Amino acid sequence: MGIRARFTQAEIESLNSDKVQNKQGFITFPTPEDHSALSILNLRKAVGTDPSREPVFFDHPWYLEEPFGNVGCEPGWHSVAMAVTPDSVGQPIYYADSIKDSRQYLASAAEVVLTLFLYFATTGKRLMVNKHTWTTDRTDNKRFVTIGAFGKKGLFVSSHEVGYSSRGLGICPRLDPHDGGSIVG
Repeated sequence: MGIRARFTQAEIESLNSDKVQNKQGFITFPTPEDHSALSILNLRKAVGTDPSREPVFFDHPWYLEEPFGNVGCEPGWHSVAMAVTPDSVGQPIYYADSIKDSRQYLASAAEVVLTLFLYFATTGKRLMVNKHTWTTDRTDNKRFVTIGAFGKKGLFVSSHEVGYSSRGLGICPRLDPHDGGSIVG
């Protein structure tokens, strides 16, 4: 995919010794300490917006100047659901507060993008074709960033106001791959 993120030898040795559990329905992957290449804007530069060269971003320029676009995916292990949870569909962002009791939290926009692109790179199949997920990222005008609708023209990056809800929007939760599936935030 042309993404320029590299692990140091020490990171590779540490990753090899980690006890990470994969949970069905989740994509688990590591990111390096130098995660600067793993921001939305750097990922967009790496893969582009030309739908003939998948995977790509849909060419929505609205977020090119947004600060969240420069935030890299945090280093370490990530485990993100491959689909929105059914009970979260149609719920506004506030729903994320109600699921904290079950230790479920939102993933970042960069985590979701990496999840979808890594799955596509390894299987040739798209996830989240008809759905978006809320993320932890916010725009300058305080809207929440959503990621999804990964069709043939690319992956959509959108944003919505706090009270917004839609039958095409839910939550892909993030798990801690070290503890057998409990979700962290």
